[in-house]
Amino acid sequence: MTLSELHYSIKSNIIFCLAVPLFVMLFVVLYNPTFGINGYGGWLTDWNHHASFCVPIICSIILGVLLASRSILCFALVRHTLSKREFLVWQAVEFLVGCLFCDLFISLYLHINYFSALTRIIVIGLGLVIFPYIFYWAAIELLDHNMRLREANNIIDELRKGNERNEAGAIRFADEKGNVKLVVGAERVISIESAGNYVTILYDNDGKLVRYSLRNTLKSIEEICKANGLVRCHRSFFVNLNKIKIIRRTSEGIFAEIDHSGVEDIPVSKTYAPELMRLFSE
Repeated sequence: MTLSELHYSIKSNIIFCLAVPLFVMLFVVLYNPTFGINGYGGWLTDWNHHASFCVPIICSIILGVLLASRSILCFALVRHTLSKREFLVWQAVEFLVGCLFCDLFISLYLHINYFSALTRIIVIGLGLVIFPYIFYWAAIELLDHNMRLREANNIIDELRKGNERNEAGAIRFADEKGNVKLVVGAERVISIESAGNYVTILYDNDGKLVRYSLRNTLKSIEEICKANGLVRCHRSFFVNLNKIKIIRRTSEGIFAEIDHSGVEDIPVSKTYAPELMRLFSE
């Protein structure tokens, strides 16, 4: 199973990166646990003496590892969709790397052998961070469930009202998983813009401009666009020929002016300009 789109959210990842070290710090400050460390292997014999210095440093290390990991993850997800199993493996490696760096700090600070404390640090770390990790997964799954439920309710509402579904030439826009997210009459669509792995459909809903984004690429929806009168005018744009008021050339390039107030001119690249002009003049 693929990940929820919420896992791609920069906001949710930032919250998670801040929440984990904060949870660790609050837990240690409130409960002051020793975790059976005192006297373990002859190191950290006085936890209370070292905790005030070690805990903030360890939390900073955790924060740094998480920020680095989630930054790489968000960058990687732009090009590749992970399954839930792959994401769990990523989190496991993320946790292990954090433990390795924490162990490095403790071994240097206390002048002990690096591997003598590693096992105990992994056990302690697992006991601490398992709670924010589980809470994070539960929160994401709940939010994803509610989001899908709202989408389903919106589709049901559209079916009940008969809006757009009964129109001739309705286009069914699906995400990268093949799930239909938007159904809109072809004559309502003004343009489609691409940004990374997302496309934004701009359409007219009874005089009101609506922008709907879904996770997909222009290449994936190119055939359905061409079949419904939408023409590619730029590597990042499709445009509805019937919505073009005029095509003009300026010092900054070629642009299609749209016959709808509030819509910015759409760029036309030299590659697609000849075909667009030919179709527009017919």
